[in-house]
Amino acid sequence: MSNNGNGKKNLLADLKEHPVKILALIYPYILIIGTGIGIFYLNNLNNIGNNIINPTIVDSSTIVPDIPLIKPSTAPAVSVFTLSQPSVAMVEKGKSLFITNCVACHGADGKGDGVAAAALTPKPRNFTSMQGWINGPKISGIYKTLSEGIKGSAMVAFSTFTPEEKFALAQYIRKTFVPNPPQDSKDDLTDLAKTFKLSLGGQSTSDTTAGQANPGQIPIKDAMVLVEQDGQARYQKVMEVMRQIAGDPGSGAGIFNRVVDNKVRALTMLSSTDEWHNNEKVFIDLIVDELGQDGFNYKVHWLSSSDWDTFYNYMNSLF
Repeated sequence: MSNNGNGKKNLLADLKEHPVKILALIYPYILIIGTGIGIFYLNNLNNIGNNIINPTIVDSSTIVPDIPLIKPSTAPAVSVFTLSQPSVAMVEKGKSLFITNCVACHGADGKGDGVAAAALTPKPRNFTSMQGWINGPKISGIYKTLSEGIKGSAMVAFSTFTPEEKFALAQYIRKTFVPNPPQDSKDDLTDLAKTFKLSLGGQSTSDTTAGQANPGQIPIKDAMVLVEQDGQARYQKVMEVMRQIAGDPGSGAGIFNRVVDNKVRALTMLSSTDEWHNNEKVFIDLIVDELGQDGFNYKVHWLSSSDWDTFYNYMNSLF
């Protein structure tokens, strides 16, 4: 043990006097560790360079633009006989509408070769050709197409256009693109007026049209807010009625508690319509016809005429 102890002391003393010997002893281990780290780095170089956070990719095809706000309006009555006659003002108005709404598909020259045409089947109408017109190139035919669209094609109905705008667009298309456009007869225009409730300009004793009503529309996000607000108001009303019934010892409340399994569902159903408020029969039918789904149970069949009167008057007092 003494010799071993002296040997260790001599070795430590020697290393202290010659520090380079320490490096010589541990160098092989440093070399092995360094080589291992280098190999690991090279093998994982691509992974180290990659971004480990996957980018969020938004599918643009799922983004649906909201519809615009359109106020309700009534277009004034127009005379088909007056608007069927071309005028400079009408043609210019039609040109503006065509550039804004039609060029993408039909092309600036009306040949059906717009930038969007390549992706459409069937191809958009070539106005310069007299072949293949669905409704014909008369004023009445083009007006019908603009009003109804063409089923099975990309031609949609321009329901927000006023009658005057449809006539203007038809005038521009016929004057600019259609070779020798055929003229509408009086019967053509009369039928057009009857079909789309247009004015005949006093040329018929049965002319009683008052113009085209446009109901308008609101953006979807605004409509959802209104629906939510209506739902919240109805919920608050239902909760209020439930509290009133819970604290009422009267016969009306007693009948309600007896014939109802789901109070929230039953009261929500009654709050969803006002039709029953002035008609007891409607009230009874509303409950019985949807029995089991509207929160009421089979015990409603046990109610006498007097019970129904009491129940009806009680519920009317709550809503």
